[in-house]
Amino acid sequence: MFVDMRLVAFALILQFNLIAAELLGTTFRRGSGISELNTCRVGVAELTFDYKMLGKSSYSKYWDAPCGYPPSTGSFLLCSYVISGNDSSIQPKLFKLFTERCNDYSSYDYPISYYEEQFKNATQNYVPLSQLNASLPIYSATLPNMKLLQKSYMDASTWFAVAVCGYFLLLIIISAVYNFSRRYGFTKRMNGSKVSKLFQKYLIFPTLLPNGKFSQTYGYSFFTMLFPNRIQFVTDLFLFGLQVAFYCAPYKYTIKGYWVVYVGYRSGIMSLGKIPLLVLFAGRNNFLLWITGWSYSTFLHFHKVVAAWMFIDALIHSVAYTIDYVGYYVSSLHYTYFACGVAATVLAGVLCLHSLHFFRRGFYEYFLAIHVVLAICFIAMVWHHCNVLGWMEWLVAACCVWFFDRLVRVIRMFAFGYQTSTITVVGDQLMKVEVPKPDWWSHAPGTYGFIYFAGIIFWENHPFTVVVENGKICAYIRVKMGVTSRIWNKLVKNNNRMNWRICIEGPYGGALAPMLKKYDDALFLAGGSGAPGILESATKATNGKLVWVAQNISFVTAYQTLITNISIPIDIYITRETSANRTFLKKEFLSDSEPDSQSTDGSDKEIGYKETENDVSQIHVRYCRPDISQIIDAEVRASAAKNVGIIACGPPVMMDNIRHVITDHVTDWNKSIDFFDEFQIW
Repeated sequence: MFVDMRLVAFALILQFNLIAAELLGTTFRRGSGISELNTCRVGVAELTFDYKMLGKSSYSKYWDAPCGYPPSTGSFLLCSYVISGNDSSIQPKLFKLFTERCNDYSSYDYPISYYEEQFKNATQNYVPLSQLNASLPIYSATLPNMKLLQKSYMDASTWFAVAVCGYFLLLIIISAVYNFSRRYGFTKRMNGSKVSKLFQKYLIFPTLLPNGKFSQTYGYSFFTMLFPNRIQFVTDLFLFGLQVAFYCAPYKYTIKGYWVVYVGYRSGIMSLGKIPLLVLFAGRNNFLLWITGWSYSTFLHFHKVVAAWMFIDALIHSVAYTIDYVGYYVSSLHYTYFACGVAATVLAGVLCLHSLHFFRRGFYEYFLAIHVVLAICFIAMVWHHCNVLGWMEWLVAACCVWFFDRLVRVIRMFAFGYQTSTITVVGDQLMKVEVPKPDWWSHAPGTYGFIYFAGIIFWENHPFTVVVENGKICAYIRVKMGVTSRIWNKLVKNNNRMNWRICIEGPYGGALAPMLKKYDDALFLAGGSGAPGILESATKATNGKLVWVAQNISFVTAYQTLITNISIPIDIYITRETSANRTFLKKEFLSDSEPDSQSTDGSDKEIGYKETENDVSQIHVRYCRPDISQIIDAEVRASAAKNVGIIACGPPVMMDNIRHVITDHVTDWNKSIDFFDEFQIW
């Protein structure tokens, strides 16, 4: 445990140090040499020189004259120096950067001393532009219209890209404050106030639409989509406002005929600035998950939203330059940077299109593999597009995030290794995977891991909630399509029990357990595949109640080990079987897990088992569909505590119903309420 966490911590610290170092060098820092050269390249390109390019480089059209024709070279370097405010400290940076670019992208390979000499000649032989006929070829070093270029130099395009990152930083800070307030019990007191309850009712708890869907999907048949909840939508709306404001902000470039280029320039930089965010929100090993308290599905929501805006930025950028390149668009495709830019925009569109929910839902393992491959190709294309133009720091930052996320994943996997697990059938379409727990494994209720099954496609992995039972990590898995179906078929052929080598990448999650402990009373709501995590959370509770919805009684008895450790009352609702409602002592229920299945009179029967000191909790079994609204309202009102934490995980319909009930009643309850949603979908 200690060694693994040291490696993870080291990787995370190194990752963010590198990112910070890269972003501190971004082009909004005037005086770096990059902004000066990029600004003057536009101005000098407007001048006409009597020069014929050598054409030995793919980029000769843009770099041969500035790098090899003295009047153009001198004008370029002199402009860069003047626009920096005649800052002599910038000269070494300018010469070094200019030499590197000329050697990489022009037909010339001059040393840095050559350009130092050209700059010296330009300062001595400079002729003002006002004394020249700009419509004719120029044969001496001069300066372009510096007044116009100064506006270009001060343009805020990169600041806009940074501002979007700053917006998400603000969200992270606000969420971190709220998260730690929950973790240390401060919100327990605040949530009882009228203002807090109004925020919960209208912003924090509800679905986007009144009585709408958040955990469920909208749509029909194959075409489905997920909607954000209301608080996510509000954050998305603010991002929309920022994007529109940045698109419409005044363009300070005033060189005649270049407006479309400036639109493309701004949108291109804004697109680049979102790439590190894209990778950041897609990563699993992110300490921001712990800091903010956001679920991984929330991170993926922001990943999708940022991806959509990045594509819109890139599309505007591409359309703008397509308009500007009318007449020589096809010939420009021979330039690597141009062709790669086109390819990057196309790949971004394909990535967004194939990420629609019905693709992810039906073919997740193939979607994920294709998505990663396309993303790598996209980064490669953007890399080759920008290595000529600049702003590489955004890509370096994105690659750092991606690399260290993968590094920590590999560390986790190597630490766990491939171990022999035992897989058994424990219920109808339900199997249990057990594997010895490593000593370093840090576990809390709600923990999940990504399980790799040896012999299946090597990259394929799926997230499952895991619990710890008798020193073993256990995952209860409902059989669905894909890998679980293939394993189930082999399991049935092996008399419902077999061994299989697995690797678990984790642990992840488990952050809600310490928050729930701060509440004097708790209501646990479990259903379907969400039962294990809620049951394990209930084992830590001393006050409260567990309400459990299951299709059949055999599904309940599959979790006997967890039930044994629960000391609070349990209400079980069986929805697809009929029998008499009964009340058990826990010990009796576990020893006789099959109630009378013939009786359907619906009466409550008390079983006269003698209570023992260590086994006094009761289990009520009812054969009907529960009225979730009535149950939650009654339990909260009946609680003697001044604060109640509600934690739930179950099928999507159940989760949306729970969210609606809490939203509708939170202002009616005269006690502090908090809701912990453990359901995740992406």
